[in-house]
Order: sequence, then structure tokens, then C-alpha cells
Amino acid sequence: MKKILLILVTVLLLVFNLVIPTTVLSEGHPKPKEWKGEGTKIEFQSIPVITVKDFLNGKVPAETKTIWGTLNFPANAPIMHGDGGIAIWEEHWIETFNSIGLATFMVDSNWARRKCKKQFKKAIPNCSDVHQGVTRIVDGYRALELLSKHPRIDPARIGCLGISLGARGCLYLNVKRFQKMWGTPGIEFAASVPLYPPCNVRFKEDDEITDTPIRIHVGELDTYSPTDACINYVELLRAKGKDVKIKVYPNAHHGFDANPSSLFRGKTKMTFKDYGHGKCYFEENTDSSVLNEENLGEGFHQQITQVGFNEFLASITEKKKKKLFKYTKSGNKHGYTNPFILFDDSCITRSSTLAYNKEAAEEAEQLIRDFIITTFKL
Repeated sequence: MKKILLILVTVLLLVFNLVIPTTVLSEGHPKPKEWKGEGTKIEFQSIPVITVKDFLNGKVPAETKTIWGTLNFPANAPIMHGDGGIAIWEEHWIETFNSIGLATFMVDSNWARRKCKKQFKKAIPNCSDVHQGVTRIVDGYRALELLSKHPRIDPARIGCLGISLGARGCLYLNVKRFQKMWGTPGIEFAASVPLYPPCNVRFKEDDEITDTPIRIHVGELDTYSPTDACINYVELLRAKGKDVKIKVYPNAHHGFDANPSSLFRGKTKMTFKDYGHGKCYFEENTDSSVLNEENLGEGFHQQITQVGFNEFLASITEKKKKKLFKYTKSGNKHGYTNPFILFDDSCITRSSTLAYNKEAAEEAEQLIRDFIITTFKL
């Protein structure tokens, strides 16, 4: 009897930023580390780091990038010990799924791309500010293609669970537009479980998705992306008849599903200074009369603007408009690859919290178990 596989698309960067003590965070982003959990390491081809703009325009890189995942069948399900970005959150779900008879494939999306600063010199480690998690989408497609051919895996029962930035991968790989550009025709995921994904960017045609059942889990107090953005997206998809649901956990923060006390010196909650787009709303912008080299400089990377950006430009003076574009143009000239343009920074968050919530964690585990068991007809 073929085993069932659940692909875990990693959140590496975000977990990296969260699991390091504040004293280390103040010194800058931690260096990437390779995860060395037990299991069978399988290499496959994906893409190197690319900009969000290139991803959205389907610009396929000339070269591929060899990445890998670690495959574990229930018979040899170990307790995983993280060594780097894949941490206790991912290991928790590996153990959970192996314990109910599912195989897992832990995709390491960061380690093979750790030298991306040779191309993007101003980027942070892992270049997540460049790709914003879109590489996770492609990794999910390529892993699905690889594992659909495995003799012990049923290709009709492969699911995706992603955490935080990895949840962006598991959520948006269901978008037909992205699937057409980056996926493999004829194969789709049977289930998708995004845990606290960033939903605050509306992409063109992102309401046209596959029939994959999707279950999103978010914390009410999450500051990394607005919870209501996920709620609104789910409502949009449900209005189109899609099997998509969201569970919002009261009093729960980012990372509520696993106990990080071993990482936080006995504490289960950590709040630190941060600067992020945690409460901002964005949309893909293809208006070339606004986003062009004259305004943004040669080889600009911006294709995501704050909601209402075009209307804002139409309401301000030419002097203010030039001042706004000057900032972005300067960044592009010096090699920065931030895909976003803001005109109102009141939505910027100044601190971030990662916290375990026992009640929410236990409920999420039970709900996700039930969903997988029902969907895969175990």
C-alpha cells in the first residue's frame, strides 16, 4: 500500500529571525545553517533566488538550483533535531504526521541558496527580502513533481503544510496563474495547510485557484501580517465556491503551534524590536505609466505597491511625487531589491512577538489531523 506524503515547505528566514535571542538579533540577521535531521536526503532542481517581479512575470532563470528535502516514512520517524532554520515548529509537524502514518518531506529552501548575496549584494542572509517567499511556491511545485514519481507515494494524496513564509508557498501555489507559469501540468496538491501565512499582498488573478481544499490557521494577535487580510482572502475564495476555511485562534501570536522554551531560555514568549510591513496592505501593480524606469530607475524591481497607491499619486503635487520616487530610485541604484512601494508608513510595525499558546496549539493539531485524515480518507 502506498504511503501518503505531506510536503513541509519551510519558513527558514522567518524562523531564523525569531529563534535567536534578542541580543543576537540586535547584531543583525543570523547566518544560514544547514538542517541535518534524520531521513533520506533527496535532491531536486528548482530555481535560484529571483525577484518578486521576475516571478510574477514568469521570467524563468537561465540556470537551475539544486535544493533538497529530507524524506521520512512512518517506520523510521525520528524526533528531529533542528540545526539552523528548520526548527522546532517544522520538527513538531514532522513528528505529528509521522505518528499518524504519513510520510513527510522536509524541504530545505534556504541552504542551497545561501550564497545569493553574490548576485544581490545588499540583501539580507537567505535573500528573503528579494524573493519574499515566492521561491517556496516553485519549490512546492518541483517537490510535487519529484515525489509523484516515487514508488511508495500515492501521487493523488500529496499535501502541503507551510509555516509563515513557507505558508505563503503552500497558499499561493494553488493559484492557477502561478501553476501555469511555474508548475507541472496535470498534477496538483490534494490538500494545503498554511500556518499563519502573509496574506496582505493581492496578486493579479489570485482568486482563480485550483480545487485543492485549503485550511488556513492564524493567531488573532499576529503582528507579522494582518489576520483580517487572510479572512478577506478566504471570503473571496469561498464566494467563488472554493473549499477554503480559516481558523483564527484567540489570544494567539505568530508561532503559537510549538513550544519554543528550549530556544528562549525557558520562556515561551519573546517580543523584540522589529521593522516590518505587519499591518500594511499591498497589491500587484502592472501600471507601466507609474512603474517605469523614468520614475524608478534602470532595472527597477518594484511591482508591489501599497493599496491605493495610484490614487494617492493622482492626488499629490509633482514635487511630492518626485520626492517619493527619488527614495525608491536611489535604493534601486544602490542594489536594493525591495519589491514594495509605500506611501503611508503608519502601518509599519515596530515590534514582533513569537509566543506559544498551549490551547491553540492543541486545537490546531487536532483540526489539522482531522482535516488530513478526512481529505486523504485514512
